[in-house]
Amino acid sequence: MNFYKHPAFRFIFILLLQFLLIQSVYSGQENDNPAIGSEKYFFEVTETESSDQIIEEQIRDIFPIISDSDLNRIISSKVITEIKPFFIDSLSEVTNEVKYKVTFDVPKNFTVDTAKILWSLNIPSFESKIYQLYNGQQIYIDTWPNVVGKISTKTYTGNFEAYKVRNYPFYKDPDPKKASLPPTNPGPGNPLGLFVVHYDENSLRYFHGTNQNKLLSNKMRNLSHGCVRNDNDNIAHMKEFLIKRVIKSKDLSAWLGSKKTLVYNLEEIDKFPVRITYNTFEMGNDETGEYIILYKDIYNYSNPNNIHDELDDPGLIMLTNSENMKSEFKKNFGNAIQGDALDLVINYLIDNGEEYQKYYLSELKTKFLLN
Repeated sequence: MNFYKHPAFRFIFILLLQFLLIQSVYSGQENDNPAIGSEKYFFEVTETESSDQIIEEQIRDIFPIISDSDLNRIISSKVITEIKPFFIDSLSEVTNEVKYKVTFDVPKNFTVDTAKILWSLNIPSFESKIYQLYNGQQIYIDTWPNVVGKISTKTYTGNFEAYKVRNYPFYKDPDPKKASLPPTNPGPGNPLGLFVVHYDENSLRYFHGTNQNKLLSNKMRNLSHGCVRNDNDNIAHMKEFLIKRVIKSKDLSAWLGSKKTLVYNLEEIDKFPVRITYNTFEMGNDETGEYIILYKDIYNYSNPNNIHDELDDPGLIMLTNSENMKSEFKKNFGNAIQGDALDLVINYLIDNGEEYQKYYLSELKTKFLLN
């Protein structure tokens, strides 16, 4: 008897083949980044037009807060190879349909089962940055727009820990004049949006969604009662990320898609750092180059009497002045501009710089003939 023609063998073989075709399988490692490294993943398809979408769905499933730039980098690493068709025998259900193997590289930090993050907000910039804490490194993930507190109801600086999450929250207006009003029911019309991350027990400030997403496109976004509002899509991604990758003390997967009001106090292993600063300038770099940007002193902290003695951390407040800017310039850009030339550039920005506009070093060097 020819074993390979036995119906039971053909049935088992076909099931095994179908299983392999639908699974995403790790097949090796590649250290194209010495500090992080990457892993190779692949899947097989009968047409390649949908390969980018499949990669995006798989990556967003394992790391929901990934930025578009990182996602595009992963997609651009894909390699497509044709798989030659083959036959077992004339009775086999395996066809000669052409298939393609799509291989792509995923940085190792995106594939860890348990992730730690740092959520860092700079109040005057109205933006927060998400970092992953991985193998002793602080890896930038994404930047999100935010609404922060008004001068009468400030968002405070400090190093905090996220300690509680809420799903589909009720909202009680903190305005004393509205104390008699009933709480707002959960749902899209709720001012807290659909998810809340608590981080400051003393001032009762937290990150949450919003029922006014349009305010996140305003230039000046010091509009809240002190909490930090997020774009609803972003806070939904954060909810999914925390449930899938951060909170390990309890399975909260039932929260995904749930419209129930739920609360969970994080265990110590789940808590993650939140850093809130008040810096009225920033020095960084992007795809265009190194830049300096100035922000408005929205809480008038240039007058130290306006800094809250108990709720603010003065060590996380840095204002625009010559001394601070020169110190930060040297930390970020080294000797890119030195001596009197650096004084000239810094003083120009302090006296003439427009807030919320990036000034690139290359342009400043050209302007002051420093090239």
